[in-house]
Amino acid sequence: MTVQAGQCVAVLAASDIPWLGRWRTLPGHEACEAGGHLWVRGPAGAEWDRLPALTRFTADDSGRLIPLGLTLPTARLPEGPWQPLAEFLRVRPPAAALPALHVAPVAWTLVPAVEFHPPALMLLPFEELTHWGLTAPAVRLQPLRFALAGDGRACVMGAPLPPLPGTPWCVADRIATPAGWSLPKGITPALVASSMKLGTGEIALLHPDGTAERLPSEAFVELTRSALRATSANAMSPSSLEN
Repeated sequence: MTVQAGQCVAVLAASDIPWLGRWRTLPGHEACEAGGHLWVRGPAGAEWDRLPALTRFTADDSGRLIPLGLTLPTARLPEGPWQPLAEFLRVRPPAAALPALHVAPVAWTLVPAVEFHPPALMLLPFEELTHWGLTAPAVRLQPLRFALAGDGRACVMGAPLPPLPGTPWCVADRIATPAGWSLPKGITPALVASSMKLGTGEIALLHPDGTAERLPSEAFVELTRSALRATSANAMSPSSLEN
């Protein structure tokens, strides 16, 4: 394990993982889980003082950890495995094994919608989103966030959505259904969210075939040109291609 002297290290509660979503495109930042906590390390200069850390350290070149304000080491970095934040926070793969029975306590499928609701989410190939995002005006990108799935799809949230031929989705109480489809009468988004035991900020995508996908909030990052470039570079890295 290579450690750079002066590297910042923070220990977070596992429930604070969504906070790291805003850091996922920063270079040089890594994370691992050890001892029931989330460990983050990276170069100084980031907003470490705003991180909801249980403990913060400075690391020396041998991996010893010195608490802030002290001069002597009191702990060591965990062995890991450490992963780049973008990889650690990757969107979970499609949950093809999640049938409708696991989504609600009764058997049901989505039905054609009888009312129009404006879409708040879009799925489209990441390459198409990148091509548009690198040329669109910055003001057009400001209200949007995106996440990258392992199969190359991008999930975009915000309004207005990009003028691209993606698949629009409507979202209510963290439950997303494709535009033109809705939950059957008597099945509410709140009921589905409760039965799926969604985590804080987590969104469930319900497909007409009865399968579902879960997107953790920490997978999303602001849609900026730098974030698109960094995500594209990470997706093409050798470690990503092996997954």
